[in-house]
Amino acid sequence: MSIELVGWAAVVLTQVFWIPNILRIFRTKDVQGYSLSAWLIMFGGLTCWLVYFVSKGDLVGTVANVSGVTGAGITLACIWHWGRRRPRTVHAPALTQVSEGLTTDQG
Repeated sequence: MSIELVGWAAVVLTQVFWIPNILRIFRTKDVQGYSLSAWLIMFGGLTCWLVYFVSKGDLVGTVANVSGVTGAGITLACIWHWGRRRPRTVHAPALTQVSEGLTTDQG
């Protein structure tokens, strides 16, 4: 078995990772728990690897990172699109009836 076959096996095994995540996001439109900044970093890192492998002429690394950039890009777009629709929670202190049981000299 050549080392190239190990590389192609790695491409297939690691790149199918994106499929269940993306399908779940499209099905539920729920991106809670996904970090926009973390996925931006992942997308940037994979893009750098893609440039590196293209410049080296490495087909296995190029295919792996085209797939990675695509999967991370789709995930990132979903997080940005559906994540900004979440209602913003305002954390204001609850108003209570403070005056109950207080005398006039206590407020």
